[in-house]
Amino acid sequence: MAGLDPAGRTDPVGELMATIPLIDLARWFDGTPAERLALAADVDAHLQRLGFLIVVNHRLPRAVIDECRDQARQFFHQPAEVKAEVAMVADAYRGWIGSGLESNAATYGVQTAPDLKEGYAYGPIEVPDEAVVSASGSDPYAFPPNVWPATPPGFQAAAENWFRAAWALNDELLDILSLALGLPERHLRGLSSEGTSQVSINWYGPRGDVEPLPDQYRVGPHTDFGMLTVLDREPGLGGLQVLDENDVWIDAPVVADGLTINTGDLIRQWSNDRWCSNEHRVLPPPAEDPREELISLVFFGEPDCDAVVEAFPSCVSADNPAKYPPVRSRDYIIAKMNALAVG
Repeated sequence: MAGLDPAGRTDPVGELMATIPLIDLARWFDGTPAERLALAADVDAHLQRLGFLIVVNHRLPRAVIDECRDQARQFFHQPAEVKAEVAMVADAYRGWIGSGLESNAATYGVQTAPDLKEGYAYGPIEVPDEAVVSASGSDPYAFPPNVWPATPPGFQAAAENWFRAAWALNDELLDILSLALGLPERHLRGLSSEGTSQVSINWYGPRGDVEPLPDQYRVGPHTDFGMLTVLDREPGLGGLQVLDENDVWIDAPVVADGLTINTGDLIRQWSNDRWCSNEHRVLPPPAEDPREELISLVFFGEPDCDAVVEAFPSCVSADNPAKYPPVRSRDYIIAKMNALAVG
């Protein structure tokens, strides 16, 4: 049922919450053991239908989000030649990624025009020891050093604070998912304690004078690769859409002080398709507001390099055998990352 705002008008967020569930994490942080288990059961039921949630009372400080977005906006507003000083190089997914250099749809086997966005990519702040790094083998995406721009001077600190805060929330969410699958509470957290989790700060710039191609998006249709994604978004016309269980593209709501959470491909495989990894996209810059620009802060939670992804025993039975062969997490992610780059 649609909600009503104080003026009595239909509330589109209330309408969508029947599809993208709203989860109050106060039940987790402040709840009794029984209440925490009940929350995990609710999350389990939701993820069996749709791999997206909106979480509130998540304890990720608003000041961390606001400062990171402010510093990112200053960075992206600089001339291209300044941003190019920290441009991504071929052997490391780090630094500035100019518009037209990625196609997220290609990772899903869909050919579209390149994505209409700029990005800034970085990874773990405290790099694991040499033994862990060596486990990544020849993987150029695993633990290359981060690169940081000289201007704005507060960019690095703000970006690192977002990484740490989002990772902390990611760990709490993994604990919820562990309980939901009948695993020890910290089981999933333990599989990603030295993972290659990374951040993409995406700048969806103004439309400008060039019309997008018919099959061109800010981010093309795709699924996420890893375990969990923690996303902070701004409201806009050219925003996030999710392909729901009825194969209908729906607008994902932006809830005040809420974060968008979605499950990725590897969680889907670990759960033996119990949970979803939904296709999603970001719409092109809108003709109705050609000056619209949005910044999204995206944390991609990934497993340890050598984690073997195979269905958990609680997710298989004689009537429901494992649907996927075991795969090393980094092998799966490397293949996706290689498909991401245009050309």
